[in-house]
Amino acid sequence: MQVTRLSPHIGAEVTGIDLSRPLDAAIREQLNAAVVQNVALVIRDQQLTPQQYLAGMQNFGEIMPQHFTQYALPDCPLVHEVSNRHQDKAGKQVRHGEGWHTDHTNHARPPKYTCLYAVALPSRGGGTAVVNMRAGYEALPLELREQIQGMKTVNVFLGSASKTQSAPSAQAQAERKPEPVLQPLVRTNPENGSKALYFHPLKTENIVGMTPQDTQALLDKLMSHAVREEFTYRHQWRQGDVLLWDNRAALHRALFDYDPSEYRLLYRVLVRGESPQ
Repeated sequence: MQVTRLSPHIGAEVTGIDLSRPLDAAIREQLNAAVVQNVALVIRDQQLTPQQYLAGMQNFGEIMPQHFTQYALPDCPLVHEVSNRHQDKAGKQVRHGEGWHTDHTNHARPPKYTCLYAVALPSRGGGTAVVNMRAGYEALPLELREQIQGMKTVNVFLGSASKTQSAPSAQAQAERKPEPVLQPLVRTNPENGSKALYFHPLKTENIVGMTPQDTQALLDKLMSHAVREEFTYRHQWRQGDVLLWDNRAALHRALFDYDPSEYRLLYRVLVRGESPQ
């Protein structure tokens, strides 16, 4: 196995392993350490059935259920489709994940890793962007870092002041967690003690002690300082890629810069994390 860094701030590439086969404890430890160190990790040249993909991702921890269960594979429900063939009730393409976010912050134990596997790709474009929010936090002006210390976000399925273009579906509403979940705005990674900005703009109802509108204004301000080109990895998919990132130190977004008539299909699994601190 070889791990090669892709940039100074984020991203590494792994070659020379086959996730369809069992991995020993030393390799599993190296892979997990590479995710934490590099925030985003791409494992090349895999040929996996959904069941093999699920088993391969178990090298990184416990797999957890996901929102939007209508996208689950019937014979492997912990694996979900991420596809440009999904449509809303009006027959329009669903564009999930178009804005910067981190996954499932309305869970008490949200996923530490999000994992994607390329199944069908357009001829060009259709990448996935990941930004290092550990570096973003460190780049904040000192007075802004001091201002946000100790702040907590109130997380729901969809925040009332979030910038979304469509209301959640009836099924999504039914899957909504009944109680809001508090999360730290600045999260400490238990693997290395580093701090990072941690929030999902759409799932944040408010910051404790602030209105939803003032909360979104502050999140926008944080994003304007933290999301920088040099901290961002834009993954251009190749057939057989597995891409995963550390949600405790990253935001991500899908790039819709491709011909929508061409098929794009990824398989997604989520690796359960600890309660954020």
